[in-house]
Amino acid sequence: MDEKAKKLTFDLFVFILSLSVAWWIIKSGVVHQIIDNILPFQFFAEFVTGMLYTSFLTSPISVAMLLSLATESNPIIIALLGGLGAASMDLLMVKFFRKNTADINEASHELRLQRINKFLKTWNIEFLVPLLGALIIASPFPDEIGLLMLGASKLKYRDLAIITYLLNTAGILLIVTPINLLT
Repeated sequence: MDEKAKKLTFDLFVFILSLSVAWWIIKSGVVHQIIDNILPFQFFAEFVTGMLYTSFLTSPISVAMLLSLATESNPIIIALLGGLGAASMDLLMVKFFRKNTADINEASHELRLQRINKFLKTWNIEFLVPLLGALIIASPFPDEIGLLMLGASKLKYRDLAIITYLLNTAGILLIVTPINLLT
């Protein structure tokens, strides 16, 4: 097995493990115990949950925590504070991506993004890449690929902060509002 296949297998294993931990957290009631213990620090919990919302390792756990928080708190406050936590983590990731441009070039080569970019430029639809990146960031899917798409653009950090904050806030709001309305 070559090195890329080993890395992909490991990443898949870690993601499945993360999903399993999230499922266990929901089924065991641990999230409710954690929420009960940190309710005096609820704003901090919502911020940290937002930070966990961005990574493929922690997004399933974050969604489990968001669902639990939605039964205890105002969905707008959860979304605003969670969006702030998520945007702060997104900016740290973009800063890391931009610092390590060799990693971006290697990742785009592995993902065969050059062919996709050439196709998009040929058909004059390259605006789809940042749009797709924005949709990924707004969704509960991990932000890494969406950030790679947005981070490769030459947006200023301030603009990127605003975009990721709004997108993550909207995504979190879409998760917590239905749960809050049902309870």
